[in-house]
Amino acid sequence: MRLGALLLTPAVLTAQAHFPWDAAIELPWETTVPVELPEPLPPEPVATPACMVSLTGDGTLHIVNDQGRIALRIGLPGRPVHILRDAGTALALTDFPQRFPLKTPLSKGLGSVPLLGNDFRSELQGLLWIVDDSQKRLTIVHPATRQVIYLPLPAGNDWEPCFFPDRLEIREILDPSVERRERICWSLPWLVLVPQFVKLSRTPLAGRQGTAFHPFPSE
Repeated sequence: MRLGALLLTPAVLTAQAHFPWDAAIELPWETTVPVELPEPLPPEPVATPACMVSLTGDGTLHIVNDQGRIALRIGLPGRPVHILRDAGTALALTDFPQRFPLKTPLSKGLGSVPLLGNDFRSELQGLLWIVDDSQKRLTIVHPATRQVIYLPLPAGNDWEPCFFPDRLEIREILDPSVERRERICWSLPWLVLVPQFVKLSRTPLAGRQGTAFHPFPSE
C-alpha cells in the first residue's frame, strides 16, 4: 500500500462514519396556525401473529418476532420523551412492551395505499413514532418490516406530533407557568413523505446465519 493511501485512510473512514439519522434529508416543513385536532381514529386490534416491541428510558429499542427471536436491536438518537403509535395514540414507557401487527397497510406495499382523497391516518397502523430529548428528529419505526427512518424537525424545544387526515403537524408544547402566547406549529403533507413510506414498506432481505465470527464468508 502506498504511504499516501495509508495516511488518507483514517480521514476517509472518519468522513464516512456517521449515525443513521445524520443522513436524513431535510424536509419542507411549513409554518401553520394551530387548529382543533380531528377526532382520533379508534385503535385497530392487533391480530395474531404479532411482534413485541420493547423501549427503555435510555433509548434502547428491541423488536422480538413471533418466534421469540430478536429481529432488531437499535439505539435511538436520544432518550424518548414523546411516544405514539399508529395514527397518534399516545404511549408511556410503562406501556412497553407493546404488541405490533406483522401485517400492516404499509407492509403490503405502497401501491395498495391510497395517497389522495382519503384519510391517510388509517394507513399508519403498525407504526411507532418517537421524539427524543434532542428535539431534532422524529424517529418512525415499522416493526412489521423492521425498518426505521428519521424525520429532521425544525429548530425548537418541545415538539408534539399531531395527526391530520392530509398532513402531519408538530406543535410546540407550552409551559403553563410561562406567559401565554400562540403555539409554534409546523406542518408537512403526507404526500411529501412518500419516499420515506416506501422505505418503511420494504421487507429487509434475510441475513446469512452463523457468520458473526466469520467477517468474510465465502460464497
